[in-house]
Amino acid sequence: MKIGFVSLDHLRDWHGTTRLIDRIAEAMAARGHSIVLIAHEGKASAKTPVSLREYPHELISLDLTDAPGRSAARGKIAASGMDICVASVNNYMLMYVPWLFRSSGIPYIIGDPNDPRVFTFRAWQPYESYGSLYSADAIQTLLPEYVPFYPEALRGRVTEIGIPVPPPPAAGAAKLKKDGEARVLIAVGRLNETNKRLSLLLRAFALLRGDFPDWRLKLVGDGPHWEYYHVMADQLGIKRYVDFTGAVPDPGPFYGSADIFCLPSFFEGFPLVLAEASAYALPLVGYRTCTAAAALIAPGMGALAESGPDGDTPDALAAVLRPLMEASPEERQKLGARAFAVFRDKYGGDILYDKWEKLIAETLEETRRAGETMLERICRMDKEERMRHVGPRWDGLGPGSPVWTPGILAAAAAEITARDSPLTRPDISGAGPEAENVRLRCELARAKEDHDNLQKKYDSLLAQFQSAAGKPRPAPQKKKKRR
Repeated sequence: MKIGFVSLDHLRDWHGTTRLIDRIAEAMAARGHSIVLIAHEGKASAKTPVSLREYPHELISLDLTDAPGRSAARGKIAASGMDICVASVNNYMLMYVPWLFRSSGIPYIIGDPNDPRVFTFRAWQPYESYGSLYSADAIQTLLPEYVPFYPEALRGRVTEIGIPVPPPPAAGAAKLKKDGEARVLIAVGRLNETNKRLSLLLRAFALLRGDFPDWRLKLVGDGPHWEYYHVMADQLGIKRYVDFTGAVPDPGPFYGSADIFCLPSFFEGFPLVLAEASAYALPLVGYRTCTAAAALIAPGMGALAESGPDGDTPDALAAVLRPLMEASPEERQKLGARAFAVFRDKYGGDILYDKWEKLIAETLEETRRAGETMLERICRMDKEERMRHVGPRWDGLGPGSPVWTPGILAAAAAEITARDSPLTRPDISGAGPEAENVRLRCELARAKEDHDNLQKKYDSLLAQFQSAAGKPRPAPQKKKKRR
């Protein structure tokens, strides 16, 4: 088979999703399949070892920044000769998938690299995101716990495949440190407070540092809140005990020098960093409120911080880190060895590569038997057929809402593929009342959630800075009732 992989960030950034696509592509190539990568044009930066010159397989580079580039992109996809494609994209880029593949006749699997609940609180249209997923011939999700959070109309096409665990380092697990050597608590990932919440880790480390003077905190990664974390570390009085490495092409040496790995995220899809840390026999720590952390960090592998009346707090994280920092190196390595054994047995490379190869082959066979792709089926429906199941009722944005029926999802997918750009906001002035009702209510709910999230974020950051500076938090102002 000639298998395509859509990874639009591949030539411009390097993160968990791009590393995962590389591993799956290499595994499929080793099994005799031809590989083609579809990526947005760009030059390799310090964040990625991949470049236009160095990619070992066929590469189709797209320019999606203007109308001629987008038009040419569709032509490149149609002429690629792919039998089937796997598209793993985040955020608003999800809408590019049905748009790019329109009229190509190529079936595709959408790999969802996140917790599907992000569709209801991220800043793009759930209506369009679910419609993009509905256009796929198959959907891959990362954990079985996620399946119930997809609309019922999508669940029949969802297959759970996690992230393959990388092989352990050639030198084996991290070596036990001698007395007097610095101990390292490490976090690896994008410096983005929105979901990574490294402020909780910084504050927890500040609570512990006085009792553990030989420990350092190492933050491996880059991101929009780099300066914010530097300021926070300074205000907490721990800046000289915190190492900021910036973006690195290979985090392996940093795992190898660490003693404990921490993931304080609010949500994750399937954190590749947990699998990587387990390969270095590191005990794993996270918050139970993060679905991925709770599903992957089993007893005997590390610890999960519990949420209290005030939600996830630095105190709760410090409470579970303390016994691990007090433990002997042998005890920590025993927990890390258990973490690696569990990840290897459930998510060992060949196990998941077998699943991927089976899903790809079965999806292609089913499409050939049907004689058309799901997107082709959607695009040949007339408007009346697509909208047949759409009703005026509305009860929110959750996957159980009756608004997420096959009809409305097909309408969303068809609408996206027909636009000049997949990100163009549609003109709804002449749309049918049912479609207009859905879109307007999505916009209203999205705007309300954006407002509420920004207000909570502002209150949280203000409280953190004032607390770090020793200033009392002002009492919240009571809202005046409107007459």
